[in-house]
Amino acid sequence: MRVALVVVPAGSPEALSTLAKSMARVLESAGHRVDVAVAGVDETPRLAGYDYVIVGTEPVGWGGKIPAKVAQTLSQAGMVGGKRSMAFLRKAGFFPAKAMKRLMSAMETEGMVVNSEEIVGNEAAAIAAAKSAPIERY
Repeated sequence: MRVALVVVPAGSPEALSTLAKSMARVLESAGHRVDVAVAGVDETPRLAGYDYVIVGTEPVGWGGKIPAKVAQTLSQAGMVGGKRSMAFLRKAGFFPAKAMKRLMSAMETEGMVVNSEEIVGNEAAAIAAAKSAPIERY
């Protein structure tokens, strides 16, 4: 399956990109074709041609907020309505569950079907999240 892994960093993209690359390696070893895009660094990806979309970000500030770039990136990504997807959040700051809820809401606002969510704090957790992602054809 074709999988898009889109990360939207709040600041410097290194930590979030490291987690995304770990997830991509696991998914590729399972036989999926994975394309990783970093919002703000790479061109906004067109997600219509993908079977599964993984969106990752990190909290901004203290209140469990997410970057405004998340909604902007998803709105410019093409036809994503009905796409099965996974939300992942790099564990940072306070209220990560609140930030996850906001990420999922942003995805669902664009019509995405979020069937998995993970809050990851390190590479081992990212690898486990990728292994448990429900990426299969129906």
